[in-house]
Amino acid sequence: MRFTTTILTTLLLGASVTTAHAALIGPAADYNVFVFGNFTSSNSDTEGNLAAGGNVNLTNYAVASKIPGQDGGRLVAGGHVTATNGGVGDGQNGRIYADSTNLTNFTATGGVQPQTLVDFAAAESLYKGLSTSLAALTANGTTNVEWGSLNLTGTGSGLSVFSVTADQLTNTNSVNITADAGSTVLINVSGSGQIFQNGQVFLNGISKHNVLYNFSEATDLHLAGSKNPYGTILAPFADVTGGWGALDGQLIAQSFDGNIEMHNVLFEGTLPSPVPLPAAVWLFGSALGMMGGIAIKRRQRRST
Repeated sequence: MRFTTTILTTLLLGASVTTAHAALIGPAADYNVFVFGNFTSSNSDTEGNLAAGGNVNLTNYAVASKIPGQDGGRLVAGGHVTATNGGVGDGQNGRIYADSTNLTNFTATGGVQPQTLVDFAAAESLYKGLSTSLAALTANGTTNVEWGSLNLTGTGSGLSVFSVTADQLTNTNSVNITADAGSTVLINVSGSGQIFQNGQVFLNGISKHNVLYNFSEATDLHLAGSKNPYGTILAPFADVTGGWGALDGQLIAQSFDGNIEMHNVLFEGTLPSPVPLPAAVWLFGSALGMMGGIAIKRRQRRST
């Protein structure tokens, strides 16, 4: 029994530790835009791959415009794709994955195939859980507001975590993020109804590939277009709207409706993530328990 107990204890302890992962976990890792519901936009483009669990409605639009090859450029829809004027992939050589389409002068020479790439329900659960767990991390960076600027100063070469309110983000003209090159910046934003408007985001030392805004409470978020966040936006509970402008980063959200130009800047930072206990471990634990019960009964028989 000592041997079996030791195995189970090791498995349990190993499953509860927090490990680090670079880039985003899950299916959104190589998508410029990943939403669980509908995506609607016109007169703009998404430079990287685009996935939406609901319907996709596009007019005068290019998807994956910076990704060459039939296997590179992807438009994935869990619902119906309605698209007029434009295409998928660099040179319109990409592919569409959807169960139904209505395409007018919208080209994807790689063809249209059934959507089997993404389990959007599982992805939604994954990213909502990730957002909630990241929001629980203790802030270790310095945050202050001065002269209409939100100033965020990191702690060193590792992970700098900041806690920012909706008002601080919305009501300041500029955001100054200072952190070591190669480090990761996580900005946990509380509240809802945030607006990226007026002014500019300035990055000092840190790369836009290593900045993540986590909106764990927001149910609506507006990218007005006049302030590029220069980082990835994780807003899995939020319906996101957008004006004219650009987002240099990934967008993971409930839905999107707007004209923001999405630049394919994939997140490359390092974040902690809890490792869940696999179901197989529980089954193994039950089996060990049965073995233990059998061993006890045998000992009882021997003693009588």
